[in-house]
Amino acid sequence: MRIAMHICWRALSPSAAVRNFFTIDLRGFGLSDKPKAWSYSLFQQADLVESVLGRLGITTAHVVSHDMGTSVHTELLAREIEGRLSFEPTHSTFLNGSMIKTLAKLTKFQQVLEPPSRVPEAMEMVAAMMPAYPDSLKRLMGRPEAVTDEIATVMHEVMAYQDGNLRIPAVYCYVRERYLHMDRWLSALADTKTPLQLVWGTDDPVAVIDMGRELHRQIPHADYQELDGVGHFVPTEAPIEVAEAILAFRSA
Repeated sequence: MRIAMHICWRALSPSAAVRNFFTIDLRGFGLSDKPKAWSYSLFQQADLVESVLGRLGITTAHVVSHDMGTSVHTELLAREIEGRLSFEPTHSTFLNGSMIKTLAKLTKFQQVLEPPSRVPEAMEMVAAMMPAYPDSLKRLMGRPEAVTDEIATVMHEVMAYQDGNLRIPAVYCYVRERYLHMDRWLSALADTKTPLQLVWGTDDPVAVIDMGRELHRQIPHADYQELDGVGHFVPTEAPIEVAEAILAFRSA
């Protein structure tokens, strides 16, 4: 798995003096490989995160996650509790992600992706999606102006790399695991000794604000912050606010 700066995190790197960090394009995303014959399980993705950190010699890390990555993150915390995680998470920051899947408000596209019976229809949709891909992401944002023409071009190229759009139905199979293992992963949030932070965009139409508030209700010890007017792509839409929230959390 190649390490690359995913477009979602590009804007965060120079913001508010955040230093000494790297991003991982999970398999199926960005410039990582997008193989046909792979399950794209959240458990496999967590294995890869551990492998990359091990190869880099990283033994401690403040983990920041978003979207699907939040479930990979909670699996890492579950392994920490079980005493078998290969590194120490010093802090954990979660941005908008459907960790409580039952509260998510699915888009029409996601409604097609979810049931196995509609996979053929989904395959036709992803084959035809590329021309409008950046614009479709903007509809999930509270601040779509954050996607400049340059960023939109990069988004398009990254999705097209190794036919990434055609892998979407396979990647999306992780959603079933979110239902099956919700108790394991929500329990990890409640039971971990790692300091937790939730930074939630209020205008996310999928991982809605009610989800962020319910997570905070279940883990009241977590540092919680809402970002007004921010949609789903929190690190792209509000990089300075996110960086400042992370720095304040670390210094608390």
